Amino acid sequence: MQRVLSKIFKILLSIFFTGCISKEPITWKHRILNSKIKPLKLAYIEYGLNHKKTLILIHGFGESKYTWRFILKDLAKKYRVIAIDLKGFGESPKIKDKKYSVYDQAKILEKFIEEKNLKEVTLIGRSFGGGVALVLALMQEQKLLKFKIDKLILINTMCYRQNLPSMMRILKKPIIGYLGIHLINPKTIAKEAYKFAFSNDNLIPEDSIKESAKFLDLPLAKYAYKESVDDIIPDDIDYIENLYSKISIPTLIIWGRDDVSIPYKFGLRLHRAIKNSKLVIIPNVGHMPQEESPKKLLKIINRFLS
Repeated sequence: MQRVLSKIFKILLSIFFTGCISKEPITWKHRILNSKIKPLKLAYIEYGLNHKKTLILIHGFGESKYTWRFILKDLAKKYRVIAIDLKGFGESPKIKDKKYSVYDQAKILEKFIEEKNLKEVTLIGRSFGGGVALVLALMQEQKLLKFKIDKLILINTMCYRQNLPSMMRILKKPIIGYLGIHLINPKTIAKEAYKFAFSNDNLIPEDSIKESAKFLDLPLAKYAYKESVDDIIPDDIDYIENLYSKISIPTLIIWGRDDVSIPYKFGLRLHRAIKNSKLVIIPNVGHMPQEESPKKLLKIINRFLS
């Protein structure tokens, strides 16, 4: 009992001192145009080095590059494929700062692509990673990138203002959120997240839960998880939503019909906004097509790329 109370006391102290850190606005102006974010050594895996065309796979919230394992090697038969871990997730660095927004992640990925000396890329982003891809696409439209995004593939992507899933709403609460993320077993958190993301719970891979829990148990992983939730919706989301119609990049939008995290109506809306886009809705699939229905997803992606 004393150990539990001691842990709660440490968490409350952490909440207090974290709250004292000043936080700049989560806006395009502050986090993109005036960004001072430093390059980060992101963890990544790479296949198909002998191919010229490059695909960069960007995972969703709370995930890692591991989530792409069912389609990686098949894509690598025709393309150079790079799957990254975003800052704070998987094996990438977890830093105790206030730069975990979709804008910050986009700037870090921009620097990663420049360091790899890639000139043309196709971005494949899912959920939160789709939001990162959208920000990079908007940066291209404003001529802020040194490389070219050739094509854009968005899967069940974060794009418009919406009610957050119940688990995220709880985590955003200052005290309850901190207590929840630090006291609940990582495996329990991972299991509940996957149940929420899949249409058919019987298809959830056990190793996905195990891997997700392992990464969440790393030092500062829970801090990064909580900070990412707090920063999930930019302060100027209305401004960004109005820019989607400016995207001219050939875009494929893919959605699981049974997604309860980001309902497919947002995919329809995004398709209407991006004129040069195609929308494919996969029936009987939830928020994670890359794990729940990888063969269908692979077929849709290959058709678009070819």
